[in-house]
Amino acid sequence: MRVLGIISSPRKGGNSELAAKEILNTLPDSWEKSMINLNELNIKTYTACYGCVPEGVKCKIKDDDLDFLIRHVKHADKVVIATPAYMLGGHTMLKRVLDRLISLVSDYKLFHPTDCVIAVSYGFDGWEGLSKEDAVLFARKFHLKVIGTELMLATLPGDSVKGENLEKLHRLAALLENGHEGLPEPTSTALECPFCSSTALHIHPDGKLRCCVCAGEGRLVQGENGLKMEYDPSFNHHLTHKSLDIHADYLTEKKQLFLDTRKEIKALQAKYADLDWWVRPERK
Repeated sequence: MRVLGIISSPRKGGNSELAAKEILNTLPDSWEKSMINLNELNIKTYTACYGCVPEGVKCKIKDDDLDFLIRHVKHADKVVIATPAYMLGGHTMLKRVLDRLISLVSDYKLFHPTDCVIAVSYGFDGWEGLSKEDAVLFARKFHLKVIGTELMLATLPGDSVKGENLEKLHRLAALLENGHEGLPEPTSTALECPFCSSTALHIHPDGKLRCCVCAGEGRLVQGENGLKMEYDPSFNHHLTHKSLDIHADYLTEKKQLFLDTRKEIKALQAKYADLDWWVRPERK
């Protein structure tokens, strides 16, 4: 069994690194264990060229480490993602890689349903923001099966592997070792999207709910223990294979439209080319 830990924190020996190591160390010694820190990779900026959208076509950006990361994720049987919350969201490197993962939108058939758990640390109570949602989307864009998530209040280095947080990490390790069928279990008392575990929900006056991450829909209804989300499991949210195919087809059509109308687009851009108000720092 091969397990891969992915860490997005730039802090050596920080809470994310320690959390991932604790989970991996809790797993059987017979498992093959490896770790990647996204900050040590050369990941170039996404340019939205859509050249990678057709099935089987790789990203046109060359000479960086995206393929290295993708190969290791494909090779893994289990994945651990550990990330800090920075300014109410996931760390910058998660988003930098996530932008580039549009290249995998058509390649879900090449990935097996690998179990994944996510540990998110945040430093100030109530300031976790959308860090869990960012990490879940990152995992799902790799076509990973998220079976467990945990939010951990961890301010000082080492807080993630103490007390209640240590118990949370051991729960995630147990989920990885034993597996989990169906949708992830809720990890908080807040309403969560049943499709992607997001708590970022649009609530409409008529009781309709829409997830801001995967566009999963449901309704707010009265349950035995208070309000709950009622949903249709067959709903075609953004992370289903059918929706990914629709997304890929849409981007392919738009790419062709761009090619067909390049002259008109260049003429429009030319109208603004001489408006030069850029301010740039002086370089020695």
